[in-house]
Amino acid sequence: GGTYNIWHHRYSGLERDFNKTSVRPKFKVDIARDAGETLGSRNKNAYFCLFFAKGMCSKGPKCTMWHRVPTTDDVLETTIDCFGRDKFTEFRQDMGGVGGFIRENRTLYIGRITVTDDIEDVVRRQFGQFGPLERVRILRGRGVAFVTYKTRANAEFAREAMMNQSLENNEIVNVRWATADPNAIANRLDAEDDRLEYERIAALRAEHNLGDQ
Repeated sequence: GGTYNIWHHRYSGLERDFNKTSVRPKFKVDIARDAGETLGSRNKNAYFCLFFAKGMCSKGPKCTMWHRVPTTDDVLETTIDCFGRDKFTEFRQDMGGVGGFIRENRTLYIGRITVTDDIEDVVRRQFGQFGPLERVRILRGRGVAFVTYKTRANAEFAREAMMNQSLENNEIVNVRWATADPNAIANRLDAEDDRLEYERIAALRAEHNLGDQ
């Protein structure tokens, strides 16, 4: 058997089953409700509490970590994430986990979203509580959103807080690091959709012309 490291969210000794159905956590943080002073609040060498981000820190005010979201005043090393975990040189192939430090990534990929008329407002509301957003891009035809934060630390915090959570439609979202600029991805997908639509129309025209012969 293999070992799953809950700190780094990484398996060792076996191949991870990426087809395994995700399970929604029992807890979900509400920053407005849950953030507050802790024993670690005045310790400038502390880090953000991973369990607070997941809405499940049992220590409350006695926690030695920070129970708040990152701000622009928080200066963190590039080789560790906002929770104090060592980052890898490169991003994992599945773009999960703590990420890599060879390049800065502030954009999250959110998959399996339920597309509604107000989905952009929903995404902004759910992810905006974790820090200032620079950009939100929705790919409605694919049930995917890209969220870019103004700081890397906010993106790191949000990824942990929202992994396998629901937005407001009982879905279970998949949150990982974006592999590239979301606009470039969206443009490529739009071009692919345009190509498929062109081929569909061309096939219909060809079928119609054959029918007239």
